Amino acid sequence: MATGISGYGTYIPKLRIKKEEYAKAWGSFSAAGINEKSVMGFDEDVLTAAVKVSKRAMEAVPIVPDKVSRFALASTSAPYVEKLLSGTVLVSLGIPNSAFASDHTTSTRAGTEAMISSFEHLAANPGGNAVVAAADAPRASMWNSFEHPLGAGAAAFVLSGDNLIAELEGHASYASEYFGERFKARNDELIQDINVRKFEESSLIVNTTKAGSALMKKLNRKPEDYQHVVTQQPDAKVPATIAARLQFTDVQLAAGLVSKWIGDLGAGSPLVGLAAVLDVAKVGDKVMVISYGSGAGSDALSFKVVSERKSPFKVQTELDRKEYIDYVKYLKLKGAIV
Repeated sequence: MATGISGYGTYIPKLRIKKEEYAKAWGSFSAAGINEKSVMGFDEDVLTAAVKVSKRAMEAVPIVPDKVSRFALASTSAPYVEKLLSGTVLVSLGIPNSAFASDHTTSTRAGTEAMISSFEHLAANPGGNAVVAAADAPRASMWNSFEHPLGAGAAAFVLSGDNLIAELEGHASYASEYFGERFKARNDELIQDINVRKFEESSLIVNTTKAGSALMKKLNRKPEDYQHVVTQQPDAKVPATIAARLQFTDVQLAAGLVSKWIGDLGAGSPLVGLAAVLDVAKVGDKVMVISYGSGAGSDALSFKVVSERKSPFKVQTELDRKEYIDYVKYLKLKGAIV
């Protein structure tokens, strides 16, 4: 039985800070290609975002909570190190307590990890329905330029075998060992790295290209067979590098390149990009999604669009709904000053 995406939704916090605000405060803005980024408000976190975006995805099908047999939450900025946060969201949504719930939290690859594990649940439980939510707002030291691209946002998907918008064609993964790039030690609240960009780029390119190439080989595909490709987006320039190494073009990359308006969404990055593609894709279009998590590993998934149906909660609508803040308010929101 074919499985795939039956509904989806996105949520982007309305608060935004422009790169010019950083430039006034710092004298520069170290986030290549990003014009502005999204910021969580005082009353928001990844759990509230996950609840909101999951409701939107279910309404887009539509599907009632009682019909959901699997819920997966992905985030690198969860408020607890040890606590079943997917259970918190599941209860808030009214999904049955008997549904299989899981947290995916240790890597920006977590969004695709949650999606693949949910597709495997559906394969083992025909007739089931899964909800996958990726909500993230990664944090780093405010006094480190590594913090500049970090944004906030969420995407959620209903996965099933019925009423499909896009059918899953296959997936492939690649994992390796690259210590030192983008990590958070157990007692740390903030992500950090060893600030060796060539080392980090090497890891990212190796893992994403290996996963993407493996998937195309598995499906007997070539880059030109795809209308869209979505990659991990730590900034707005890296995706072009990944795409070029896999022989994809800027045209194939364009629809899902959301980071230039909302920044690095961590585990939510490739899934918000996927939602943006589904908003504009046509029946028959093929979409490749490639994630990346430092440490390191990548997942690649291939979808074929099979319906003209779209979510009522479009990415562009979320991008257009915004309120700009200055750098001082940004520091207050991040708890750097009072």
